[in-house]
Amino acid sequence: MNVGKIIVRPFEERDRESIRRICRETGLKGDPTRLFFEDEEVIPLLYADYYLDYEPDACFVAEAGGRVVGYQIGSLSFQRRRRIMWTRIYPRIVLRILAKLLTLQYREKETYQTLWWILTRSWREALPDPPDQYPAHAHFNMEIDYRGRHAGRRLNALFRRYVLSMGVQGIHTVIREAEGKETISTFLCRERGYRILAFRRSTVWEKTTGSKWFARLLVCDAKPLPEEEEDEAGLH
Repeated sequence: MNVGKIIVRPFEERDRESIRRICRETGLKGDPTRLFFEDEEVIPLLYADYYLDYEPDACFVAEAGGRVVGYQIGSLSFQRRRRIMWTRIYPRIVLRILAKLLTLQYREKETYQTLWWILTRSWREALPDPPDQYPAHAHFNMEIDYRGRHAGRRLNALFRRYVLSMGVQGIHTVIREAEGKETISTFLCRERGYRILAFRRSTVWEKTTGSKWFARLLVCDAKPLPEEEEDEAGLH
């Protein structure tokens, strides 16, 4: 497959639906969201809309052939993001879910398993807050056919430069991986300067996948790595 030349650039409003689509389609380590929750629209509500609506300047995309194929979106302030999520984003999600429950629109057992986990276990399995020196948050994803072509590294360089330009020195991210398949967290620690500060078992996907899962809190300094500085010199 000819995947074409990749350009990385700041987010534009026209990219919104492409980012939300990638978020839906790769919600479970590259697998479709519907494997564990049939209402796929909930995933971009949870993992994309805050950044695009409230901190669009902290969002960046990878584009190939005029089509968005990946993104790195983020926030400068953990506290601000949490406040807006609790007061504006989560209420919208709850109302959506309640409406679908009341109208019997949910049909799959995996959906009810996920909702039961949210009600009974999610708060017990939550990771600790990141330390104050790592307030910025990063969320990233890439279509499968475009992984391994350094677009993620270039997006990371853009995001780190933006974070530093805004006077923020540290970044955190959360990675969820199946036991024995810790490829992303291992790569981030080995190649991107991250380190693991905390981890918790995350049981939400275990019945669906048949594997144990763990959530990890990773942090890093915002300063670009040497190879990222080289990429930044030749973005296009």
